[in-house]
Amino acid sequence: MAEGQPGVTDITDNESSPPPVGIRWFAVVLLLAYLALLVIGATSLWRIAGGGLPSWTATAVFVLLFVAGWRVWLAPGSGRRLAFRERAIVHLVGGPIVVVLASLAHVWLPAIVALSVVVMCDALNERDRRPDVDVSAPDLI
Repeated sequence: MAEGQPGVTDITDNESSPPPVGIRWFAVVLLLAYLALLVIGATSLWRIAGGGLPSWTATAVFVLLFVAGWRVWLAPGSGRRLAFRERAIVHLVGGPIVVVLASLAHVWLPAIVALSVVVMCDALNERDRRPDVDVSAPDLI
């Protein structure tokens, strides 16, 4: 329809379009581990508070803060995403908070596993995202 009009381009023949990007398996596992930490932390707060309105309030505040923090600082598509070292600090400070809450609710092992998976998958995702950085171990012999 608008092929003859100036300023109109056909995007199907554009050679400069970026190639499709695949989803890495550890990025999916990272998202699932974040969701596991969210569910474990929310369930732990609800158990610790003992039910009723205070437990729902504490759980809602925890979920809102967790999701907002993830969306602003940790999400891959965020404009203000932290660098890898800064994300590691967030994981090493915020993760034990969830583990302590989980230990008070007697579900500490799933929280430790989820935190370990978050740290490991974030490191794997960063390594794969930046292939120009040499992360091989030096020869010790």
